Parts: sequence; structure tokens; C-alpha cells
Amino acid sequence: MEGGVFLILFVLRIVGAFVCSSKAKELNRNSGGWGFFGFVSPIIAMIWINCLKPITIWDKNETN
Repeated sequence: MEGGVFLILFVLRIVGAFVCSSKAKELNRNSGGWGFFGFVSPIIAMIWINCLKPITIWDKNETN
């Protein structure tokens, strides 16, 4: 029984890390950091990353 619960929690951590990492990449955020956060605390991280807005990357307009 305890082995099954451990396995389910471990799979949840792996899925949380993958979901957070891929969502962070979509939002132009640090995918490594979010993947780690998703592994450590998967439920909170998945809720948090889905509430964030993307970071807009502006191109520099250099005129000489």
C-alpha cells in the first residue's frame, strides 16, 4: 500500500515538473526553475504557472 502511494506521488511530481517547464517555455519564463518548482511542489506550481501572463520580449530598435 505505501509503495503504491509513493509511486503515485512520484509520478505526480514528474508530471508537475514537465507541465510547469513546458508552460514556462510558452510564457517566456525560466523553464528550469519552474520545472524544479513543479517537482518540489507540483500542485501549487501548476496552479501558479497557469495564472501568470507571458513576458513580452521587445526587440531593440537601434538607430545610428
